[in-house]
Amino acid sequence: MKQLIYVVLCSIMLTSLAQAKVFKAYNGDIDFNHSKHMGLFPCTECHEGPPRPFPGGLDKQKAHKLCIGCHTKEGAGPTRHCAQCHGNASKD
Repeated sequence: MKQLIYVVLCSIMLTSLAQAKVFKAYNGDIDFNHSKHMGLFPCTECHEGPPRPFPGGLDKQKAHKLCIGCHTKEGAGPTRHCAQCHGNASKD
């Protein structure tokens, strides 16, 4: 029974984490497709420990190192121009 509860709680947590994220930034919000990235990379590629929000949030320095660093390493996605990420968030 405990295992079933654990599985259900983990599933709920992962489902909520898989939603699209919008990171607020002064030069334009960033629309991040978390589900797409989860399908391409293991959680440990970005998160240390179990998947959860980044401790202390994801500030400019951490985001640039993590996101641009990975895109550069993979040779895919935005890497050069701010507008490739910033200002593309969906408007309500």
